[in-house]
Amino acid sequence: MRQTFVIVFALLVGVTLAQGPGSGPFVLPQPVSLTWGSQVVPISDASTFIIQSNVNSVTLNVATKRYSTLFFPFGNGTSTSGAPTQSLSIQVQSSNEDLALGVDESYKIAVDSASSLTITANTIYGAMRGLETFSQLLTYNPKSNSYSIPFAPISISDSPRFQWRGFMIDTARHYEPVNFILHIIDALGYNKFNVLHWHMVDAESFPVVSTTYPELSAKGAFNPLAIYTHDDIEEVVAYAKTYGIRVIPEFDIPGHAYGWGFGYPQLLAQCPGYAYNINNIALNIAEPFTYQVITGLFTEMAALFPDQYFHTGGDEVIFGCWLQDPSIVSWMNKMGFDSVHAETYFENQLTYILDGLNRTKIVWNDPFQNGVTLAPGTVVQIWNSADITQQVVDAGFKAIASYAWYFDKQQPMGVSTGEFENTWEVFYTSDPASGVTSNVDSVIGGEATMWSEQVDQMSWDTRVFPRALAVAERLWSAAYINDTNSALPRLEQQSCNIARRGVNSGPLEPDFCLIQTYLGMSRPNRLRPIIKLDRDTIKSILS
Repeated sequence: MRQTFVIVFALLVGVTLAQGPGSGPFVLPQPVSLTWGSQVVPISDASTFIIQSNVNSVTLNVATKRYSTLFFPFGNGTSTSGAPTQSLSIQVQSSNEDLALGVDESYKIAVDSASSLTITANTIYGAMRGLETFSQLLTYNPKSNSYSIPFAPISISDSPRFQWRGFMIDTARHYEPVNFILHIIDALGYNKFNVLHWHMVDAESFPVVSTTYPELSAKGAFNPLAIYTHDDIEEVVAYAKTYGIRVIPEFDIPGHAYGWGFGYPQLLAQCPGYAYNINNIALNIAEPFTYQVITGLFTEMAALFPDQYFHTGGDEVIFGCWLQDPSIVSWMNKMGFDSVHAETYFENQLTYILDGLNRTKIVWNDPFQNGVTLAPGTVVQIWNSADITQQVVDAGFKAIASYAWYFDKQQPMGVSTGEFENTWEVFYTSDPASGVTSNVDSVIGGEATMWSEQVDQMSWDTRVFPRALAVAERLWSAAYINDTNSALPRLEQQSCNIARRGVNSGPLEPDFCLIQTYLGMSRPNRLRPIIKLDRDTIKSILS
């Protein structure tokens, strides 16, 4: 019944979609255009299969090296003596490696015959998206130990719906080792996410090493081993770039600031009546040293995070904490401030600091809701209600939607799905532009979030996947691609694909996923990235 419905739906809307078993190739996220035939293109021996590009790009070279392995998860296949070399030709219009919001990620794929396999793209980042899609076209036959591409000839033309397709990780509540963050980047890259939002510090810990203010991590990290050095950050940023993923740091202030006070207690407001919950403690915004530390730290971090955007949080500020501190109350009285004016003053100071660093500020929606006058150009990330989106874009701000995609919730959007895994259906049917009737283009995308109060590297994969595949398709594919019945086979197949690559992604319905262990082979180690970059390559990518 499901297959019949999908085929009828495809005919009605006049487009070709990846269907159920036997009716076409599975690709996730669903491309803009996908057509196929009934032929099979053999890939006789992976040892004779090469990827050739018309540009010399260090960043793209890493990606092609990675996919040269990922194309063939079960080894080389059956060798054919004297078999000719097969090549996947990548034709890129520009070798420019600049990575920024709005970079062209479009690509085309043509699989015409064993000797005609091509990816064309305007940028190296479009080529990367094409490599992932091409990997999903390959199939493996364990009986003959051979690879092939069925449904040829295949023609794909594709580009994303949203520019901002993000996932937020929280390394303050639980520290994630650097290699595991690289593993997370692998998993996000497989599904065409293009932003890693790194929530780096919070009330519980301050793991980021600052050479300017070393006591922040020396006393604020959970453990001397649970830190991120400058070299660590550079590795994460460089590795993410080889997937076309931008890394956006978040230092959440002025609320959730208790972690700053381990190293420098004078940074914190004194409000003993709120100390029963460390998340209530805010920065002392009346103290000049507070702005000195922020300026020094942000200057240091801006040199490590090259992206235009810099997240400063701003959520859940407890005004009562400020109003319990005599020094802050005295300062507010002197300045003629109420709480909203005080928050506005603080946000203006952050804008001034970031303007000096040529960075654009992102905040959670709380300051906007509180009535703070935000500077033009500020991006607002919406976490608690879809109703706010229209107000944000009508006020002239860009919006990023996250409210529907909280991966720590058993009932996202208040909807019960019975089985925890089936929350993917809620994620899949939630749209960043839902309810927005004007200034729709100001909704630049969305982000899923994995808050880590009860999650670390031991459980991260299984809490995030396969459910994140639903968000990946929602942010990439057209708005009308929103039927859960037709999406389920694509999610199942892609979950199996990434499981073969070391991501602990499980099933959403009864099926069989062939992974390496069934053939007596070892799977990739999920605690290590697919490719490890050396320092010279990192420096070259970041230069």
